[in-house]
Amino acid sequence: MDNYLPGRYTIPSAVTGDTFAGIPELSIKVNGAAPTASLASVKMQFKTEATASTAALELTSSSGITINDASNWNITIDSFAINLSADNYVYDIQFTDSNGSVRTYVAGTWSIVQDVTRP
Repeated sequence: MDNYLPGRYTIPSAVTGDTFAGIPELSIKVNGAAPTASLASVKMQFKTEATASTAALELTSSSGITINDASNWNITIDSFAINLSADNYVYDIQFTDSNGSVRTYVAGTWSIVQDVTRP
């Protein structure tokens, strides 16, 4: 088994009710190359605490994450309306390969601030 820690990425702060533009391209490389087994699925969860039992937001390769190239481990985090309460969130992204192995290659934080203007 590989010894590694997830890469850290702080998503720029956003405002409740706005549209998150997404992340147009994210490619996973281990020692300079995509993992050998193809990418099968992806799950990303946002929580106010890492130990929280439920996610405030979950994106998956079935809804909210697009696998662009499974062989090269290239994905897109799709754009979406930010329907989260103002708070600081932690997140990670779990990748499952075609052999069923799960790896968390990306983790970080996201600060959501309260909007002032409302409909």
